[in-house]
Amino acid sequence: MSKISSHGQLGSNLRKLIDYFCHLSVAPHVFSDIAENDTGFAASGYLPAIAWLKNDNSDLYDPTYTDVIRVAGIKEFSRGKVAALVSVLSGRDFETRTFSEELAVESFDRLERVLLEIVNQYNFQQFTLTIKSAGFISPRLVSSKNALNFAYALYLKLRTEKKLNEGEVKYVVRRWFVMSLLTSRYTGSFETAFEADIRRINEAGALQALRDIEASQLADNFWDVALPMDMESSSVRSPYFLAFLVAQIHEGSRGFLSKNVTVGSMIEEVGDIHHVVPKNYLVKHGVNDRSDYNQIANFALTETPINIAIKDKEPGDYMSLVDAQIADGTLRLGEITTNSELEVNLRDNAIPSSLRTTTAESYQAFLKERRFLMAQVIKNYYLAL
Repeated sequence: MSKISSHGQLGSNLRKLIDYFCHLSVAPHVFSDIAENDTGFAASGYLPAIAWLKNDNSDLYDPTYTDVIRVAGIKEFSRGKVAALVSVLSGRDFETRTFSEELAVESFDRLERVLLEIVNQYNFQQFTLTIKSAGFISPRLVSSKNALNFAYALYLKLRTEKKLNEGEVKYVVRRWFVMSLLTSRYTGSFETAFEADIRRINEAGALQALRDIEASQLADNFWDVALPMDMESSSVRSPYFLAFLVAQIHEGSRGFLSKNVTVGSMIEEVGDIHHVVPKNYLVKHGVNDRSDYNQIANFALTETPINIAIKDKEPGDYMSLVDAQIADGTLRLGEITTNSELEVNLRDNAIPSSLRTTTAESYQAFLKERRFLMAQVIKNYYLAL
């Protein structure tokens, strides 16, 4: 921030452009305050570039100042490290290891250009629509802001290069984003990963770089072995559980034992994370460890009335209620009334057929089987992006 601000009036206005863009994305109502109270910025010509945010209500991607800087560094300068971007803006030539005022001026011109690309209404909204089209309809489904930042930088880069058509750009961005979440690509030393990936993209092209990563990290062994093992978690914030929910949203799946209510609508409104094998049932029968009964493979989104009706029943007992209503049409648990509806619902929720016979004693086997099925749902979703 201080480096940008120090570059005269241009730098001061660029810093404000970033600040106001980030602020307006969270609080659109402050636009009139900015326009009225910062007359200098209003007269700079940058205010119209972000005026569209006063009517924007989307909260899927609300970038911070640092996020904007990272996107700018990756897209325009192929730099993943903020420190390296500071050096670029100082006029450093990384090949000769010298500093030049001319290079600094050029770098600020490039920074201005990329910032205007970042805050552009069409670019920003088309990017968020691309992410939403992959099933990410709520910010709570996004487990990594860094993955979102890289995806936006990639989107801008591909649109600028014009080597791929719009459909191909969105295809690459969607899959790259989901791939990076599934592989935890931008956790830990993420700045190093940013630079390595943008270098690979510059050399091979985004589509080939994506295919290379998929071949090395998303082969059959990942879906059949590694991902089910990674899903041995009790965190509802696990990227793998979130990926499962996103896959269900993308496919329009109904909630567990729901006939009409989708997972997507429950994410947007109100839905319960239900224990497929009820928690109190497990506790009463000796499964007392929270990390066991709260396994993500024991979770499914369902309607609150269904959750309440199941309560502490053994799976075989509550499934017999569903079977009875299919047989006689009298609703007892949810609204499913045909075997075909039930079959689709269990498949979409990755519920193994062994649920009917699952007890506290066979619970671990049920978890193992469901982890594999959940991984296959995610795999099918990814391949369909």
